[in-house]
Amino acid sequence: MKITSLFLLTACILLSCSKDPVYITVTSTSKLDFKISEVVNDSTLVLQWKPYTGANFKKYVLMRSAYYWKNGVFDFYNDAIDSSTDVQHGSFREQAMPFTYSLYYNLVVKDEKGNVLQGNDMVFYTRPNTIVIGSPTDALYNRQRKWVYITDYQNIYIVNCANGRQVANKKMPVPIGYCSLGEWGGSTELYVPTQDGWLQILDATTLAQKDKIYIAGLAVASVVAQNGKLYVGSSDLTQAGINKNCIKVYDRATKALLGRGGYYDKTRLLYLEGSSNEFIDLTTNVSPIQLAYYQFADNGALLTQKEDTYHGNYQMDVNIVRSFPDGSRFITSGYGSIFNKSLVFDHYVKEFGTYVDFAFNNDGSLIYAADGRAQNIDAISYPGNTVTKKYPTTLVPFKVFRDGDTLINVGRAYLSTTYLFIEKIAL
Repeated sequence: MKITSLFLLTACILLSCSKDPVYITVTSTSKLDFKISEVVNDSTLVLQWKPYTGANFKKYVLMRSAYYWKNGVFDFYNDAIDSSTDVQHGSFREQAMPFTYSLYYNLVVKDEKGNVLQGNDMVFYTRPNTIVIGSPTDALYNRQRKWVYITDYQNIYIVNCANGRQVANKKMPVPIGYCSLGEWGGSTELYVPTQDGWLQILDATTLAQKDKIYIAGLAVASVVAQNGKLYVGSSDLTQAGINKNCIKVYDRATKALLGRGGYYDKTRLLYLEGSSNEFIDLTTNVSPIQLAYYQFADNGALLTQKEDTYHGNYQMDVNIVRSFPDGSRFITSGYGSIFNKSLVFDHYVKEFGTYVDFAFNNDGSLIYAADGRAQNIDAISYPGNTVTKKYPTTLVPFKVFRDGDTLINVGRAYLSTTYLFIEKIAL
């Protein structure tokens, strides 16, 4: 059964991280002095204006324009929210504000025939803690807090899946790579690789900076936190030989460099879940995409590394890659290319597929494949590769996570929009 709970995500990529409401009055030649006179809270405003003094007055009409969900459809709506034939009527309390980011209020004065006598009085209100607008690059899910972390070029947003409201957001000074969540010192941290050679360590609740590590090189493409160690895909070529040795392992407590390995620079690392410090990586700057396997000792030293022998024979996508729950396999690309950890190709879930992300049941016998074109999530048996059920989605999927008996779909209202939302689907 599908649950139709949709939540607007929170914070615009183009705006600052201030939690205070922002409102702007657009000036006009009118003498009505239309303005926001009071911000009661983030969803309640008092709009005010002076009486119209011209001839032929019939009524005021107050219009509100915004993008939001109405009757299951996300669109741009122009709604008349107040009307009065009393020329002395000079205020309106907006208490039924839609859950959206920006709203335009336009005061119109009409005559008996409905002609507009005055119509250029407009104010603009930015409502905090609402929609994420942008082109996301990745998303992480914190199961303990039920939060989604969305990254977008230089931006990080935290969204509470329980109510769809923003917890925090932060704009980094430079573009960022693939991030990771981890536990250290009794708290959750967010590790953010940046394109200036640094690894930023943020408080995962507030996004305040706690620490940082200089990795060297230019871009740091990815990071994975595991067992008190930080594994990074760097561009540091200071120990490059036959192999570039750009994977670097740091101790979180001391920030000391513990080990190196790797064939290429700026790779995306993926931890194989439940394994003993085993990883694969995919190249971000080499085409066709190259694939490799690594195992590290508990002290961070490289034990073994192995490069694939296919070199582009099978579909891979650095933006779409997930480990099976037991770490024995991983899946990548819109085709759903499955490899075992020895880098042996298994099969495609769907050749010429348009999947954008994957999740699993507890033992990996079911793959939940989010189809970005068909707009549904397929439950596919493994290894049988049979579609056992389809879950239609209201949103166009971007990332999908399973939390117990619920799928968390982070997606768009429709394919071309940059407005992002959260959808919960019951299994």
